[in-house]
Amino acid sequence: MQKNMECLPIKTLEELEAWTPNKLVDCKVCSVPIAERKERSSATPRTLLCHDMCGGYLKDRFVQGSEDQLPYRFYHWQYIDSFIYFSHYFVTVPPVTWINAAHKHGVKVLGTFITEWDDGKIRSQRLLESEDSFRKVASKLVEITKYYKFDGWLINIENVIESDKVENLCKFVGFLTDQLHAEVPGSQVIWYDSVLNTGELKWQNELNSKNCMFFDACDGIFLNYNWKDETLHHSLTLARDKGRDMDVYVGIDVFGRGCLGGGGYNTVEALAAIRRFNMSAAIFAQGWVWETQGKEKFTENENRFWSLLDCLLPSNETNCMPLSTTFCQGFGEKYSLLGKVIREEAWYNLSLQDTQPTCTNSQFLRHQLQFQPSIDLCTEDPFTGGACLKLGGRLSIDGQPLLFRLFDTSLTMPPEDVIVSYTYKVPDTTSCGLFLQLEVHESNGSKRLWILRDREVSQTPQNMAVYSSLSSDEVLELIPNATVTPSNGWITRYFCIKSNEEFILKSINFGLQSAGCLDRQSVQIGHLQIISKKDLQSLPTDKALEHVQWEDEEQGGCKVTWQCSKDSAVTYYNVYSTSEGSKTLLGQSKLSCFYTDVKNKGHLSVQPVFYSTVVGKETTC
Repeated sequence: MQKNMECLPIKTLEELEAWTPNKLVDCKVCSVPIAERKERSSATPRTLLCHDMCGGYLKDRFVQGSEDQLPYRFYHWQYIDSFIYFSHYFVTVPPVTWINAAHKHGVKVLGTFITEWDDGKIRSQRLLESEDSFRKVASKLVEITKYYKFDGWLINIENVIESDKVENLCKFVGFLTDQLHAEVPGSQVIWYDSVLNTGELKWQNELNSKNCMFFDACDGIFLNYNWKDETLHHSLTLARDKGRDMDVYVGIDVFGRGCLGGGGYNTVEALAAIRRFNMSAAIFAQGWVWETQGKEKFTENENRFWSLLDCLLPSNETNCMPLSTTFCQGFGEKYSLLGKVIREEAWYNLSLQDTQPTCTNSQFLRHQLQFQPSIDLCTEDPFTGGACLKLGGRLSIDGQPLLFRLFDTSLTMPPEDVIVSYTYKVPDTTSCGLFLQLEVHESNGSKRLWILRDREVSQTPQNMAVYSSLSSDEVLELIPNATVTPSNGWITRYFCIKSNEEFILKSINFGLQSAGCLDRQSVQIGHLQIISKKDLQSLPTDKALEHVQWEDEEQGGCKVTWQCSKDSAVTYYNVYSTSEGSKTLLGQSKLSCFYTDVKNKGHLSVQPVFYSTVVGKETTC
């Protein structure tokens, strides 16, 4: 059984002042650097998501995961630029599971610094007593940001400030912003629309002369929710005069409290009003779907909620190589590894969330509805992790394929051999063909479609290249000592793309093609991978773990730590308890450490899970 570590908030000023970094390896620290995103036009509005749900720190607080039958998770990261973890505690440090999941998708994560009501007024007085006092607090916040490796703070002061301390409050915001920028590149400090330049607590629902001093001191303002077209116009005019059009985040409360449209599935009305002014938006409490619409139908309702907003949310492209995903969302009814069920119990760990598609069911045009195409999550039969994708639809008998766009990308492919693979399973009742279509922009400006399938077609259009899958012998020749045969009905196709010139991959699509059957067809996609041959060959082919050590804990149990020679190629580590030839999965770790209640140190083993399905020999310790 595992001894779970928790991420918790800081509740008092005394606790904050006493905070010091843990000098030992700490599993509560983010292990995923923020993924690079393609820079967008300065005229593109941003979207901030503020996660406020049931007081915060639910089972997402457990670093090594937990058992949860119907957990909340977020997976529409392509729409989001910054993610705020919100609670009403004094200092809300984002749980590491959320930081890992957001960073994997290139999204910045902010914590919350809040003072409110009578207790908040007392804390604010102490905080703003002198320049020395607010600098000490700001410095602690910077230390915490650096240590836990997130990206900034929402400053939410919701209590009256003494008029002679307003200047210190503004200096605190400015000092925190400057120090954070110096220590954490790309960091953000956002001010919430609350206190005025007089110290009065009065929400303005706009950027104006009464709250502009705080906006000037930091990276943006999160407006309260009771705005109108007139106040949006005022805010935009003032921000534009400062050359900061996109730094005003107009608040939308999904619970609808005083918000245009009343929230819920009608959140689209408020967002449409904001986008008419081409302004950034701050969506608050999107957990409304999970909290109010039934946890049993969460995926269906969540997809409905975001599909209604899809046309109003600029989408980010996948931009990082190698691309490798099992589509796991960080939870499951069971846990599988390369097609084999390792654990039957339900689990929840957002750190294990894999790269999610940038395209959803919203892509399907009205004229395609006769084919009923859908991209669904399948948790009953995962390949690795807790879920795979299920592509389904009615196919045309004339052989026209039904295309499922999964990723919009901006991947620069190197002028060398690139291995592309996908792992799939076809149900016994399915009678259709599957292929992968890549949209490519070449260096000479030409655009081509690359079709990756089992066999070449007899005729190839001028703008299309067709690649055949490799045999097992060819794969082994390319990557010696590889393991290439998944189990339990899963099939993996490998392709080698040879190019002497650099090119840009713009989209990734799967195609289903009829084999003469008009009934609804479906295929499960368990893994997708695009990786250079050079990177693939650098994966370990022998024992990768070393320097394994156990440390006894005062409360019982122990902490096991290790080193991996190819840590950058590891998605996470599985930790097992072993006894009499059998292994029981205890849990997973994103870092090279794990806390457990297992007393017999000789009965533990660690197995790295590599991002590639073409891996060397199993390496455990």
